[in-house]
Amino acid sequence: MGSQTILDKVDLEVPRGAITVLIGPSGAGKTVTVKHIFGLTQPNKGVVRIEGKDLARISEDELNALRREMAAVLQGTLPFTCGLFFSLNVYENVAFPLRERKRLSEQEVDRVTMEHLGMVGLRDQASQMPDELSAGMTKRVALARALALDARIVIIDDFDSGLDGVRLALLTEMIHDAQRRTGATYLVTTHDMNAARTLADHAAVIAGGKIVATGPADEVLGSADPLVSQLVAGGREGPLELRG
Repeated sequence: MGSQTILDKVDLEVPRGAITVLIGPSGAGKTVTVKHIFGLTQPNKGVVRIEGKDLARISEDELNALRREMAAVLQGTLPFTCGLFFSLNVYENVAFPLRERKRLSEQEVDRVTMEHLGMVGLRDQASQMPDELSAGMTKRVALARALALDARIVIIDDFDSGLDGVRLALLTEMIHDAQRRTGATYLVTTHDMNAARTLADHAAVIAGGKIVATGPADEVLGSADPLVSQLVAGGREGPLELRG
């Protein structure tokens, strides 16, 4: 991080087999936290553990094996928006990790790919390239790819970005159902409080690079803490301001 402190004493536990929603104002450190969990960024201090394994103390092979048990929808800019490969069309973006990680026949790859593109409403866009899609569509392709893997750990960063209210509500329900079906561990970051309330079994609030509240979703999202209540309500009164 150089001389700039981005995260400071972040203490976040993501319970196994549940959906944890991480919320916070823009620039609070949500995406940086996700990158640490996925092993894309290394902390200067502290420990990041996935399923009990300290990411700083395992080999590259062990880290890659752990990542193969994970699926992620990440933020990004061209050519890696949402982690998509912009040299591959929509179909191949979803099919690629299925071929790499699963021992499936090509017929089964096709079935799973088209099934999940249908789940996010993009079967008709299978042959299109990512740069021909809207931001919301690229997010939906990335969601299809992540859910198709049936991974043990699913990380979805900036879930609501680029999605209109109707599609956000439908995808929220889809993710909720997928987690209940698979029992996977989910970590979702979002600015949308309706999505947070619908999805979250557990919730955490990050502000200024610190976790300021964490626990069962009802307790956290109903907190009387001025910062948390302002964030959840989207109110003008409270410690959050435009600057910073």
